[in-house]
Amino acid sequence: MSKNFLDKVEGIISSSCLAGMAVIIAVQVFMRYVLQSSLDWSEELARYLFIWSVYVGCSYATQKDRHLEVTICRTVFGPTVAKYVTIAAYICTVGFCACTTLWGFQMADFLAGTGQKTPALEIQMYWVFLSVPVGMGLMAIRTVQRILSILRGEVDFETPSCN
Repeated sequence: MSKNFLDKVEGIISSSCLAGMAVIIAVQVFMRYVLQSSLDWSEELARYLFIWSVYVGCSYATQKDRHLEVTICRTVFGPTVAKYVTIAAYICTVGFCACTTLWGFQMADFLAGTGQKTPALEIQMYWVFLSVPVGMGLMAIRTVQRILSILRGEVDFETPSCN
């Protein structure tokens, strides 16, 4: 998979989920306070769209190197140590993401087998829980891309921002 393809997919999914969530909440507020009627399913759908947006957005943040991090090793020990500490942290992140992806697929598969549905929308919980392995799988791919960028010398550890 190319970086550009993943960029587009992540951007479309995250943006669509956030936009959909905003529209649904705005419609719900209008209906509740102006029309004195509410949508039973709006809060639930907004929550699930937010969950999908967060998990896919984590992958996008990884690609852009925008996750929170502790930079004390970089500032105290210098760029050489920072490079190896960052690679070690990324390897741990890939391991975490891989495990979470595997367990997330197992959980989603279990829920698909039970046929459990959401209360208001009555869609299978499988679709909600599928956000975890999809997001973490994408984040693992993006973290591997970051490791390869470091190994190719594309990341400058001399500057404090460490793009």
